[in-house]
Amino acid sequence: MKILPVCLVALALFAPALAFADVGARVEVLGVGVGAHVGGHGVGAGAHVGPVGAGAGAGDRGVGAGGHIGHVVETGAGVDRHGVDGGAHVGPVGAGIHARHCRWRHHRRYCA
Repeated sequence: MKILPVCLVALALFAPALAFADVGARVEVLGVGVGAHVGGHGVGAGAHVGPVGAGAGAGDRGVGAGGHIGHVVETGAGVDRHGVDGGAHVGPVGAGIHARHCRWRHHRRYCA
């Protein structure tokens, strides 16, 4: 699992030079996999061990992360210019939350 941080650091160092390129790498051996991607719209990475996986990404539209155990338990969260979202479900039962982004300017409150 040390491969993932090394890949991310290497890709992050080359990200400015690859602003218009689309570069990705993926390795999978005996049900264990890691991957990373750098493109014109952001950076992403993920890993899985059998049916258990997690991933994260950051781009021009926000930041997000998620994880899953098979198709039974899934969770995710994201932050963008419209606010914060999060959710989870176990089988058919799920819940989610959304918080709006608000700021004060000229003694007024503005919410996106």
